[in-house]
Amino acid sequence: MKTSLKKEITMKYIKQISFCMVIAIFATGILTWNIFLNLETKSTVSVLSHSAIRFHILANSDSVSDQALKMRVKESVVNYIYEKTGDFKTVDEAKNFILNNDKTIKSIATKAIADNGYDYTVSSTFGFSDFPVKTYGDVIFPKGTYTSYTIKIGNGKGHNWWCVLYPPLCFVDVSTGVLPDNSKKKLHDSLSDTQYHTVTKYNFKFKYLKFFNNLCQN
Repeated sequence: MKTSLKKEITMKYIKQISFCMVIAIFATGILTWNIFLNLETKSTVSVLSHSAIRFHILANSDSVSDQALKMRVKESVVNYIYEKTGDFKTVDEAKNFILNNDKTIKSIATKAIADNGYDYTVSSTFGFSDFPVKTYGDVIFPKGTYTSYTIKIGNGKGHNWWCVLYPPLCFVDVSTGVLPDNSKKKLHDSLSDTQYHTVTKYNFKFKYLKFFNNLCQN
């Protein structure tokens, strides 16, 4: 009887130890994967920060009318830029176009504002800005500092709208939520295969990474 009880206690202890070991291995695996994803993300952002141009439009305020105006300005500006830069093969071509045509772009924004009955001023900046994780169709850009072109309407105190001017990721097929192949090709040309897969094929990693980081902070 004592031997049987002792054996039962021993087996229970072994099971508990085994369970704890499995949990420890699983936790180690998750932490290792998390470290790998962070390193992979930093590497991708480092390249994207110079091989992509993010676009910002800041509304005058958060009023319904100012937010609607922001979208009208966005349509006019993005349509013009895409029309002129659609055949560009490098980010430098797009960058030079924006810098050389900044006055024209602001004039287009000003006209869109006037056409909608407003007289807000328009200002612009080209440099680096911080962006949160952002999804464009089936592509996810991780959080980081990127080259950006910003247009401010009036006071620029309202919620902003953003996209990617180069590679052209501002337009997504609303029926499928997928970016045009031409846009993906330009993105791929700017990155290594691993980096490209980081933001496309394996974009679920960022959803996991965001979840895990939030979990660790709670």
